[in-house]
Amino acid sequence: MGFCGRFFYLDHHDCHAASAFFISGYKQAAVLVVDGIGEFESTTFYKGEDIHLKKLKHFEYPHSLGFLWEKMSTYLGFSEYDAAKVMGLSSYGQPNVYKPHLEKLLHVEADGTFKIDDALVQFRNHNYEHLEAVFGVAKRDKLVDDINKETQKYADIAVALQIATEEIFIKLSLALKKEIGCENLCMAGGVTLNCVANGYLSYEQIFDNFYVQPAANDAGTAIGAAYLIWHQILAHPKKVVSKSPYLGPSYSDTEILTILEQHSLIFRHIDDIEAVVADMLVDGKIVAWFQGRMELGPRALGNRSLLADPRKTEIIELMNHKVKHRELFRPFCPSVLKEKARDWFELPEPLPEVTDYMLGAFRAKKDKAHLIPAVVHFDGTSRLQTVCRDTNPKFHQLLTEMEQRTGVPHLIHTHFKLNY
Repeated sequence: MGFCGRFFYLDHHDCHAASAFFISGYKQAAVLVVDGIGEFESTTFYKGEDIHLKKLKHFEYPHSLGFLWEKMSTYLGFSEYDAAKVMGLSSYGQPNVYKPHLEKLLHVEADGTFKIDDALVQFRNHNYEHLEAVFGVAKRDKLVDDINKETQKYADIAVALQIATEEIFIKLSLALKKEIGCENLCMAGGVTLNCVANGYLSYEQIFDNFYVQPAANDAGTAIGAAYLIWHQILAHPKKVVSKSPYLGPSYSDTEILTILEQHSLIFRHIDDIEAVVADMLVDGKIVAWFQGRMELGPRALGNRSLLADPRKTEIIELMNHKVKHRELFRPFCPSVLKEKARDWFELPEPLPEVTDYMLGAFRAKKDKAHLIPAVVHFDGTSRLQTVCRDTNPKFHQLLTEMEQRTGVPHLIHTHFKLNY
């Protein structure tokens, strides 16, 4: 192909770790990678310092929390990539019903070390007989679309898995803090997209600072690979880097106009678009909001977003059923003015960075939850995004316009993807 440069073969978990640590801005940090598998590893500890990452400890397959979530997702009737749906389902579960059953196949030590019995889970095939025997529940052969007497047991199993994941996150973080002793934690790997577990970890305040790389799944390893080459192979010093998630493509007005005309779509140019859109939202409209550069990672963060008024509960079914074509139990997330977030949610101090990227679930204040019912989940939490004027001025202004009209500095916020 004519390429005459050098090839470097990089460790998968090293790339995850680099993607979080080198972007975090921390001079020193504990780094935790949790995913399905990378080469042989499923969970790995690192110490990050200056331009160096030192691997300290790892767990190997079959002891994989990521693979356990994949297998349990399919057992509960979803696809192997539907961990987010299982996490949402878990909020409706009774915590202790299936805890003893899960402990038969997932054993967690005091230091967070965990062992999975692959003879029962059977990761590498589609056999569910052992799981059915452990839980006494038949594999679900269709999606859980709503919570009822028939589906409650699947929610009960989901919450057992969710609570075990939170326990592992907290115990592993305590072990890392004890080993390294610094005040900063970085996390990456697909399992660290679990915003409920991230919220619990934030409340524990084991570390003063806590950063999850927005593209924590395997997509983010490309970033980590670049940083590994730059720092650890070429030995270039660290520089101040932007943590902005808005790194994707953008389109000029001319490009957008061309597409609109090609598809014969009706359009108009609006100078005060934030005010006009706010009026539409207050009037009950659902708005597709498209501006600037696309977000890095799986979350929409105000540039490729579907928006609605969070005061209106009827919007939940409308968006889930007719717009998103997804399960009715699925929650919607709020975007909130960063400077107003503490007025509405119980948030640790300092404000967790995971709120910048919609990567943590936090409790809504009891005296405020009823004012934004469409974005407070069944368990009283919200997976919020805090919006800063400096990071996204246009979206911040839209939220300001909403607050001026309604007294509520929030929006329902979800991505364009259907059935997700």
